[in-house]
Amino acid sequence: MFHYRILIAAGVLQIVLLLILPALHFLIKPLLTQKKWRFIILAVFWASCTAVWLASMWRIYPFSFRTGSALLLTLIYAICTIPLIYILNIICRFIFRLPERTRHAIMRITALPLFSLWFVWGIWAAYTPRTVYYAATTHKTLTKPIKIALIADLHLGDLVGNRSLKRLNQILQTENPDLILLAGDIIDDTPDEYRRQNMGAELAKIAAKYPVYAVLGNHDNYRGVQAEIEHDMQQAGVILLRDESVLFADKIWLTGRRDKQEKKRLTPQKLISETMRQSNKPLIVIDHQPDKAQDNAAAGFDIQVSGHTHAGQTFPANYLIHLFQPFVYGKYEIDNMQLFITSGYGLWGIPLRIGTRAEVMMIDFSSPER
Repeated sequence: MFHYRILIAAGVLQIVLLLILPALHFLIKPLLTQKKWRFIILAVFWASCTAVWLASMWRIYPFSFRTGSALLLTLIYAICTIPLIYILNIICRFIFRLPERTRHAIMRITALPLFSLWFVWGIWAAYTPRTVYYAATTHKTLTKPIKIALIADLHLGDLVGNRSLKRLNQILQTENPDLILLAGDIIDDTPDEYRRQNMGAELAKIAAKYPVYAVLGNHDNYRGVQAEIEHDMQQAGVILLRDESVLFADKIWLTGRRDKQEKKRLTPQKLISETMRQSNKPLIVIDHQPDKAQDNAAAGFDIQVSGHTHAGQTFPANYLIHLFQPFVYGKYEIDNMQLFITSGYGLWGIPLRIGTRAEVMMIDFSSPER
């Protein structure tokens, strides 16, 4: 069944194709002198892109939603390349005074390398994670500062595997946090690839050195394999919190919420016991999706950590996401609660990050009196 967002995306696809067809015509003109053949090539290109995208939306094998997303982004980056080519043409014309025929030859030769730069940038940003630093404070009792590593959206699967986990381990050894919080989407839909590559062994190395608490995200719930993922996390030494709370190191209360798509999810008010309220220790909630942060703040949590948004992951989604998400990335102050959203360590759909970066978020949590 069509959703209104699919209709919007279909309209965007047709606009993108209309913009790109003249540029494609310019590129193939020297190769096909007859207009008839150029028209046929352009028509086949348009029909093929439209058919593949529609097949992806309807999940017609072997196409998937991932295929359609990759196609649309590829066409968008092709359009973004066109201004670069014309800027090159202006430079060649007014600075180097090259004749039109030579300029056009240069434009055609450089089109593919310039287009490829988008993917070089995207792969680098996706697989070269950075560490970002934030500070959180509390007026409640916190006898000693706590260094928290916030990691979300690992999406362990065919795009993120053991190599990424090894690099994550290296980052954590450098930072040496007191606590690691995994804010959901640990597995990319099913644990099949996770098990095939034995990623649990690498994850266990991290959990053996640091206390790791986690929640499941929407992608951990899509295929009804929560029990399998929970078993794999327990085997790796990761402590899953499913609408549960624990007192960590007698310093802070950690609460892990079920993902909002789970029908059995409790309200935030029910997650805070009277013991937690009376202890005067900080209350931290791990909630994969950040859009219910105001409810968590109203319930009395002091800090919320989230992921899910990927900060948009790729251009232009990193700008469009603000139309759909009230909280996207970074630190927010909501009433008396501090909200932290990481762009995520892994990725979804395609192995690209353009305009965002894979990251580990380090939060130094302390009391201002100390």
